[in-house]
Amino acid sequence: MSKRGRRPKPEEQRKARVIQTRVPEELESTLKEAAEKRRMTVSHLIRNVLEDTFNLVDHIVADSSALVEQVSRDAKKVASSVRGEVHREAPSSEQLIDSVDAWQEVIVNKACECTGCSMELKRGKKAYRGLTTSELTTVAWLCSDCLENL
Repeated sequence: MSKRGRRPKPEEQRKARVIQTRVPEELESTLKEAAEKRRMTVSHLIRNVLEDTFNLVDHIVADSSALVEQVSRDAKKVASSVRGEVHREAPSSEQLIDSVDAWQEVIVNKACECTGCSMELKRGKKAYRGLTTSELTTVAWLCSDCLENL
């Protein structure tokens, strides 16, 4: 142990990497004030801000993607209605699963429901998305158990 300063943390408690950057004096002051108000270190504040920012961007991208899908579905419904086409009923679970050409293993970003058993497929968990060339607008999702039972 060195004679100065505090005792170093055990290896497993140390952070893996250090990133340094230069910032304007005004930003440094702002960071120090914000960290002091929250009773945390500037380093910890910056780490939290970066993590929160990336999470926020991920959610915005996912939400905007869902919004685009919804608007696209609604536009197709309006267009078909204008053309006088009859709107079809939502397909049953069996019809939806039967329309799938292939299953793609994915990590779920937005919670959804298994088409086979209605179990919630939570964000960050492995699931299977149905890939199809059919005109069905509903996406088929399966959990591992339902995929094994196909």
